[in-house]
Parts: sequence; C-alpha cells; structure tokens
Amino acid sequence: MFSEHPEIIDRDELASIAMQVILHAGDAREKIFQAVDEASNGEFEAAKILMGEANTELLKAHQAQTNTLQLEAEGINIPYSTLFSHAQDTLMTVKTEQNLIKQMIKLYQKLGEK
Repeated sequence: MFSEHPEIIDRDELASIAMQVILHAGDAREKIFQAVDEASNGEFEAAKILMGEANTELLKAHQAQTNTLQLEAEGINIPYSTLFSHAQDTLMTVKTEQNLIKQMIKLYQKLGEK
C-alpha cells in the first residue's frame, strides 16, 4: 500500500488509500442492509453471516485508515485530502449503521420469539 519507508505520502497514494476505505466501507454497508432485510424475514442465520462479512470489510477499511494515521503519528507528512476526509466520514457512518442494525436485528429476533 505504501512505498518503502516513505517520508511523505503523495496525493495519488493517499487517493488510492481513500478509495480502498470507501470501497470496503461501501461493501460493508451493502451487507449490513442485506442482513437487516434477512432478519426482517426471520432469516437470522443469514443475517448473522452477512453481518460477519460486513465486519470483515469494515476491518479492511479501518486498517487502511489506521495505517495512514500511524504514519502521520510517526512524523510522515500526510497532505490534507478532501477525499481521505470523505473516506473517514464514510467509514464512521457505516460503523454507526452497523451498530444500529445490530440492535434492529435483536428486535426482529425478539419479535420472532413472540
């Protein structure tokens, strides 16, 4: 992902990282909403599998973001990028959606028990 021992991350490299974050977060979002659809139909095992797949995608997105932030903490110059900021916002939003959908699935399970 990063060049060997960079002193600065160039804008193209940062854009590539941002797109990876957006891609993985977007894939996670799709799986999260598929999961709640499955849960609404009483398919809780399918929902659980989809939420696990979503979590895997979120971990990939988070790792790409964290690697970049760690470099900055080590003194590597990371230029400001609106695209990278958007990627971080997207990741944070999908994490919030993940937490809300987990609770919705629990509610569907409780409703299904009655």
